[in-house]
Amino acid sequence: MLERKKRMRLWTYLLDPPVLAMLTFVFLYLMRPVERNLGACLTGVICLGLVPLTAWFHMVHHPGDYKGERKIGFVLSVAGYAAGTAIMLVFFRRSPLNVALMLSYLFTVVALTAVNLMHYKASGHGAGVAGPATALTILYGWPGAICYLLLVPVAIAKTDIKEHTLGQICTGACLSTVSTLASFWLTGMLHF
Repeated sequence: MLERKKRMRLWTYLLDPPVLAMLTFVFLYLMRPVERNLGACLTGVICLGLVPLTAWFHMVHHPGDYKGERKIGFVLSVAGYAAGTAIMLVFFRRSPLNVALMLSYLFTVVALTAVNLMHYKASGHGAGVAGPATALTILYGWPGAICYLLLVPVAIAKTDIKEHTLGQICTGACLSTVSTLASFWLTGMLHF
């Protein structure tokens, strides 16, 4: 059996924002045939998932350097999200759901970067759970809101390994929720 710290670290990898982004795009591709667009789905998987996940290679060469991996992950996320948004707007703008999802990630990473530049470590993992949960709640109502429960293992893992406080996790989750609501509203997918 894995020791507690390694189990908590495993949870952080399983619930990493790029992993959840890929799962969200694939889930919506499979579950919403009317809005199905393979190119848009692949753009999301590559730009929101695979590009930021390449930060994990840093851990191969520098085991235990989680701060370095976080910095590289943020830079790769900004690059991937910006490229993905440009691709989505140029080639898949007729797919408002995919554009809304992509914009939500871009808005979130910009907000997280701004907050982190003010020397407050808002949680990307909290944001990575709350954004997709908000999108799924907009699309499916209360069944989508069940995804917010993933914030519990994220909070337990990230506080247990002392990478975040509960406040930092909540800050990331709130930033992502607001960013997702704004992006769905801007694309006409949400009406107040």
